[in-house]
Amino acid sequence: MQVPSAAAKAISILLAVLTPVLSLFFGVSQVTMNAQEKAAVVEALDKTDGFMAGICHPEPEYKQIKKANIGWIREDIPYPLDDNGKISQSYKDWKKEMKAYAKRGIKVMAITPYPYKFLDHGLDIRKDEDVPKIQKIARFLLKDLKNIAGAFQITNEMGVDRFTDPLTMEEAAKFIGEQAKAMYPIRGDILIGYNLGGLGLLQLPPLMAKYNQYIDYVGIDLYFGCFENIVKSIETFPALMKYAYTLTRKPIILAEFGYIGLGEPKTPAQKQAILEKRYKVSSEEEARKNINAFIKHLPKDLRDEFRQLYKNKSDSEKADLLFKGEYANHIYRELSEGTGLAGYPHTPEGQAKFFADLIPMVKNLDFCIGAFIYMWNDSERCYVCGQKGCPVETGWGIVDGEGKLKPAYYAVQKAFAN
Repeated sequence: MQVPSAAAKAISILLAVLTPVLSLFFGVSQVTMNAQEKAAVVEALDKTDGFMAGICHPEPEYKQIKKANIGWIREDIPYPLDDNGKISQSYKDWKKEMKAYAKRGIKVMAITPYPYKFLDHGLDIRKDEDVPKIQKIARFLLKDLKNIAGAFQITNEMGVDRFTDPLTMEEAAKFIGEQAKAMYPIRGDILIGYNLGGLGLLQLPPLMAKYNQYIDYVGIDLYFGCFENIVKSIETFPALMKYAYTLTRKPIILAEFGYIGLGEPKTPAQKQAILEKRYKVSSEEEARKNINAFIKHLPKDLRDEFRQLYKNKSDSEKADLLFKGEYANHIYRELSEGTGLAGYPHTPEGQAKFFADLIPMVKNLDFCIGAFIYMWNDSERCYVCGQKGCPVETGWGIVDGEGKLKPAYYAVQKAFAN
């Protein structure tokens, strides 16, 4: 969430003052674990051969990955069936790619398909008759990938609109839980879990309580200093991880975390030029007067997502979403003023320092069994808006777009050692 800079500064100061108290309550100090909970952590670490040092969305640079002391990758599974109910070619190709990693001693965390992928193939968790069919696919994936995947994450970030739509959070919990229920009894040494993202951090754990017996771990995705301009302390990461543990009492994996290694705010003049040239308005105030006309000028990927998710919002709500939230950064292709953690600029060097400082904190949490960096390489285009030069989703890599190792690579290599 982007907050006007004056208000953001005030909130940041307040959070800085309260951080010691919040840290004690949420996360920097050690948490109390009973014998059963400690045993669950030990059992999980035994199955994973120790702390899961991982990375999301890799390229097949096997030697470079292993030299960085990265032993796990995290990847999305394509929907396994085609329109005729046969094994899809995309799934076959993906399985072949993952098998190549496993052959080289790199373990795989596999993310099962999103709800909308099942809906595209005629299966709806909201229909009782479809539940056994969804469970059958979950069991198939577990059995078919048992010699490749060491852990499964059931879908991704329920609580983030673009991934959850059109399910409610109650329906998303059922979607996760019923698959876990099907996979758990036949999992062997494979870990089964789900992750928390967005509002799911608060909403999902109580809804998943009735399925907890089928869950080995819970993941949490954190990106402080990248999508909002309020949080300034790197200590907030372990704080929220402790909070997740207190809610779930399950071993925790930092399933996604990272820091953008580029990007800076645009000047008012630069922003006005973008509005005039791309969006045919002279100011945000003018855009608000006819927000639907403004939406027509959004980049196609952004326009399609916005219309799909927020078509029923009022004009003022649409304007606030565009200019007061994450979408504003895509509109201007910037990281807005004040976005970033204190002491960690959005530069290659700041990104490296972030990993060098945070990874040891995470590894020292007794309940944490792994951490997966987002991501291997910088992207040419932002996957949300489709634009080149949009830092929001292009500068996350520890390797650049040409495969050159960034300072972050060496920081990760050292932090993940041992």
